Formats: sequence, structure tokens, C-alpha cells
Amino acid sequence: MPASGGIRPVTRSPSVATSIRGAGTLALVAAATVVYYFVPVPGRMREDSWAVLFFLGATVLGVLILLAIRRLFLRAEQVRVRGLVLLLTVTVLFFSWADESVSRIPGQFADLHTKTDSLYFNISTLATVGFGDVHPVGQLARGAVTLQIVFNLVFLGAAVSVISGFFRERARGRMHNRVHDHEHGPDPDGATGSGSA
Repeated sequence: MPASGGIRPVTRSPSVATSIRGAGTLALVAAATVVYYFVPVPGRMREDSWAVLFFLGATVLGVLILLAIRRLFLRAEQVRVRGLVLLLTVTVLFFSWADESVSRIPGQFADLHTKTDSLYFNISTLATVGFGDVHPVGQLARGAVTLQIVFNLVFLGAAVSVISGFFRERARGRMHNRVHDHEHGPDPDGATGSGSA
């Protein structure tokens, strides 16, 4: 519809809109990481207190991820992917924070002294490329890292699967539209549309 006064509304191309959404998501991930560095880690805690807080946090994250995956199917694609990416980031940052806090209990971690050490350890664990320089040595830390690995396999794996499924579906839709445009475009004979499987 033409706008009044002969002024046409400005519309963004899909690639520009996607780039803007991607930049927004990256900004949110960066902001979450900055917050991670400013959230204080408690001093030395009792092992049972730490375990309760850790399992409570992991449970809350698991429920949030399941709810986010469920809600993904009800919202616009951009909101779905952005929400999941941010939730996955918060999950990694939570486990990093938890590992740094448990490292303050003597005998739990080898060579984990800072938040950067903890983030490094969690990213390398998530990516399954652990180098062995930072590692759990105490039973509480080993139990926590075991839970993190299972959590990563189940929850983060499901979330990544959902995200990749959305991108595959989007690519199929684009391919379908190209084929449809090619077959029903200016060439009424459709000579090149045969022979596809």
C-alpha cells in the first residue's frame, strides 16, 4: 500500500535484518559475559552449602532450557534463536562461576584461580578438548563437573539441535522458494524444472 504523501516506508532486506539481529544477539552474549566478571564469587563455603546451591542452579537452568525449547515453537524464529543462544551463554557462565566458587574450597581444583581460568575450563570441557591443565581433583568438584558434562550432553545438546533444526528448515524454505520461483517464474515452459529428485 502506498503511504500518504507519496512517501514509501523504509523496509530492510532480509540479510540486513538478519545481520542486525545477529549483532544484537552478540551484544547480549558480550553483556552477559561482562556481568559474569562482575558478579562476586562467595568466599570459602561449606561443601554441603555449595552443593545445594550448585544443584539448585543447575536444576533451574535445566527447567529454563526445557521451557525455552518448548516456547521456541510458539514464537518468531529470531526470538527463538536469540533466546536459546542467550540461555546457553548463561548456562556456560553459571557453570564457570560455580567452578570458580568451588575452587575456593581447598583441594577441589588444580590450577583454577580466576574467572578466566574457570571460563577457559568450561569452554574446553564443553568443546570436549580438555587440555588437563585445569582439572577437578576433589570429590565435590569431580561430581559437579560430571553433572556439567551430563547437563551439556542432554540440555545443551538438545538446544543446539533445535537451533540447527531451525536453520536447516530455513534453508529448505529458501531452496523451495528458489525452485518455485524458477519453475513458475518468467519461463512458462518450465524446461529446467524436470529431473530433480
